[in-house]
Order: sequence, then C-alpha cells, then structure tokens
Amino acid sequence: MEQRSYSKSLRGKITNRTLFIGIAPVLLVGLFSWFSLNQLTSSANLQLDKSRAELLDSVVGNNLSTTSARIVSELDSFMLERISDVIVWASAPIILQAAKSAAEAHQKVGLVDQSIDEIEARFKTRKSLNVSPAANRFLIQQIRRSSHFGEVFFTDKNGFNTALTNPTSDFVQRDENWWKTAWENGISVGEVEFDESANIWSIDISVRIDDPASGRSLGVMKAVLGVSLIQEVADRGARDISGGTVTVVSSGGQLLAETGSKHAKNRIMVDSVNLRTSTDVAMQEVFSSRNKGYVLGTGNVLGYAKSAGPELYRTVVSRFPGFNWSVLVQQPTSIALAPVEGLSQVQTSLQSSKQQMIIILFIVVVAVFMLAFFVAGVLSRAITRPLLDLRELADSVSKGDTSRTITVNSDDEIQDVAQAFERMRTSVSIIMKRIKDMKAGS
Repeated sequence: MEQRSYSKSLRGKITNRTLFIGIAPVLLVGLFSWFSLNQLTSSANLQLDKSRAELLDSVVGNNLSTTSARIVSELDSFMLERISDVIVWASAPIILQAAKSAAEAHQKVGLVDQSIDEIEARFKTRKSLNVSPAANRFLIQQIRRSSHFGEVFFTDKNGFNTALTNPTSDFVQRDENWWKTAWENGISVGEVEFDESANIWSIDISVRIDDPASGRSLGVMKAVLGVSLIQEVADRGARDISGGTVTVVSSGGQLLAETGSKHAKNRIMVDSVNLRTSTDVAMQEVFSSRNKGYVLGTGNVLGYAKSAGPELYRTVVSRFPGFNWSVLVQQPTSIALAPVEGLSQVQTSLQSSKQQMIIILFIVVVAVFMLAFFVAGVLSRAITRPLLDLRELADSVSKGDTSRTITVNSDDEIQDVAQAFERMRTSVSIIMKRIKDMKAGS
C-alpha cells in the first residue's frame, strides 16, 4: 500500500487540527489584549502630551512670560523715574543760574576763544572754575538721596564744566557724543558701560538744561546711573520662580544681569558672551519681533519680555526710543512640568506592560504549541495505532492468512471496530476451513 505523507495522514491531520484548536484562541486573546493595551497606551500618550501642552501654555509659559513682563515693567519704571530725576535737577533754579553765571565767567577768562587742546592743557588738574559752590552742594545732596547715581555734573552752553560731584577726566565736554546728542535732541541715554571715574557699571543720562523763561539752552547735565538695581530686580524675580533664573540682556545682546551665574564679572557686559549671536532656536525667538512670549528650549521653558519703547518715555521726554532690553526667565522643564510627571510614570508603566504582554504572549504561545504538539502526538498515536493494526489484519485476511488476531482495549468505537474485524476474521476462517474440507472430501 502506498505510504501517505505526514500532512495527508490521519495522524498529521489530528496533530494539525489539535495545534490549531489549541493555539488559535490563545493568539486571538493575546492579540486582542495587546491591541487594547496598545490603544490604551496611545490614548495615555496623547492625553499626556495634551496635558503638558495645556500646562505649558496656560500655566508655565504664561507664568514665566508674565514674570518677565513684570520685571521689565519694574525696570522701565525705575529708569523712567531716574530720567525724571535728572530732568528735575536740570530745571532747578540754582542749576539754571549756575549755568548762566558759568558761561559769563568762562567768557571773561577767554576760554571761549581757545581750542579744546589749549583749555585741557590749562586745566590738567583743575576741572572747573567752581563759579557756583551752591550748585556743587545741590548735586551732592541729590545723589546722596538717590544711592543709584554714582556722579552728576553739568556744563554751560559752551560745554565747559560748571559744577560736579566727582572729578572728571576732561574740562571740556562739547566734543563728547553724549553732549552733542543731548544738546541737539534734549536727552542722551547711553549703553551700559564701565565708568572709570565712578568705578561702576553704569548708564549715562544726559539732559539739556533749558531756561523755561527765555527758552534758551544753557548747558547739559550728565548723571552716571549705576546698574546694580537691575541685578537686584533680577534676583527678586528669580526667587519667585522655583529653580528659575533671570537674565537681563542689553540691546546689543550682552548680559546686564544673570542670576544663574550670580552676575559673574567675567560674563557681565563681556563681548564674548553675546546672546544675540547664539544659534539656539529659543534665543533667536527671544530676539524676534514679538515683545512678550515663551518658548520651549533645550531642557527648559523660557519666558521673555522686552522693555518699553518711546511711548512710555514720551510723557517725560521726547525723541527717546527706549532701552530695548530683554528679560529672560528660565525654568527647567523637569520642574515646570512636575505636576504631570506622575502621568509620565503611568505612561512608562503602560509601555512596560505592553512589552511584558508581548513577552508573555510569546511564552504562552510556545508553551501551548509544545503542549498541543505533545497532546496531539499522544492522541493521534492512540487513534492511529489500532487503525494501522486493523489495516494489517485486513491485508492478512485478504491474502488468506486468518491466523492473526487483534485486541483493542480502548472502550470506544475503535474497540467496537476491532471486535467486528475479529468476528469477520473468525467467520472467514471458518468458511475457508469448510471450503478446504469440501475440497478434500471430493
């Protein structure tokens, strides 16, 4: 009899069907569980990203940009008050009278007709004629009341020193840019620079002295304003932000204050430390056209605001564009988004569970496959072995050999078939014996 292939044999069919019946439900349940967990993980990730975005937009970003705007407003108010101080001093009657008297005195000693070099050579040590001691005392009283000013002095209409609180390097000031700008525009506010005579980082505020009665310009007053208050304001602002830092940047991109480095001297107003030249996307956003906002940086959230323009100072002085400073308030993302970090742990747990589900599903499938293969083998052998014996018995009987017997103790239909075969073998054996006896008697 032709030998069948394993897949076409009864044993193969039983084994394959047993494997399918055992593994298919496990695969379906596992895949359904994995799909459900995957959907849950995706939904959790989506909700977490949404929660982060909402927290960033409605809380963190708004808080940081509001804080930076508040710091800017405080700085603008301070600078506006200090400019107002200088304007008030420059309009005091004692200053007006001193400027007039100084111009006359300088005319009498022939300074008006001399060159700047000649005058400077004449006044190498002495930096004013001291024509108004009362004006000197007035200026000293003013800077004592305001600790933020390092020095104040003013000139007459010719640019010659008239009264001063500290010695200056020159007697003649009219060739200086601040004097020219203030004389022409009414005000000149310089960039932050180190003032050697006052020995402080400062901003020059120069105001033209105008006589309200005649409308004539009598001279220019210059006040050297220390910028230490900028750093004090930055420090106060940083204390309001957990783990945050505050940086104040000049219009040129140099640092005026940096709480992160505690205003390190090797970083403040250093050309090599310039945020405008930074390639960081967050910094480029800060120096864009927007006046206020926030941006997500590398590992931090950054809120920013810019100082006021001419509209703020127009009430006090015209033709002044403002300082164009920027205040940056930064907070680490780990702190800023701490309220949703618990959700991140859930997200991690779900991701880990999904990976564990895949591993468990693989192990279960392998285990079920091995068990099903073993059970199928045992079951198929229990069924096919008696059938093979019955086939061999049938072949023997068909060849006239009725001597072989078969016994099956399975207590099922196979046993019934075996008993029927045995009865058939007995009947055939009896018939063949009779035929043989008949042939012998004849």
